[in-house]
Amino acid sequence: MGGFRDGPLIGKIPWVVPLLLWAIPLPSWACDSQLNPQAFQSNIPNQSDFLPNGMMAIRYAGTGEEISPHVSVHRVMMTLPGRQLMIPEAQNPEYLVVEVDGTIGWMTYLVAAHALFYGMGQDGLGFPERMWVDPEEDGLNGNEHLNGRSD
Repeated sequence: MGGFRDGPLIGKIPWVVPLLLWAIPLPSWACDSQLNPQAFQSNIPNQSDFLPNGMMAIRYAGTGEEISPHVSVHRVMMTLPGRQLMIPEAQNPEYLVVEVDGTIGWMTYLVAAHALFYGMGQDGLGFPERMWVDPEEDGLNGNEHLNGRSD
């Protein structure tokens, strides 16, 4: 008579285990808990994108170890049309000058030197897929935390 082995549950168990392994990541798989500071320092020209929220995303070339692009998101302090040869703030280490060839021609952006967000990967809008928040905007020094967490 219909015991445990004869019921419809036994037919469903083999696919439940792979589903749970796929849906619930193990703690050992989340090894990207810290950022690699060398990935955000490069002398190679980087790609910069003006984001829909008014911030600037700077994508860095890979270090050879990582596959996904590293992206830092900076506050835009000033926007100037065209390429600007002389900006007094360019000498200040608190700012970066970023020139972007946009849809209406060249634009010059003065952005904060230290990013508010650091991340890996990039979605269709240019935002990092996995993002760390630097609440003090003081560079990569260990006080960053994953977006959505405050530890």
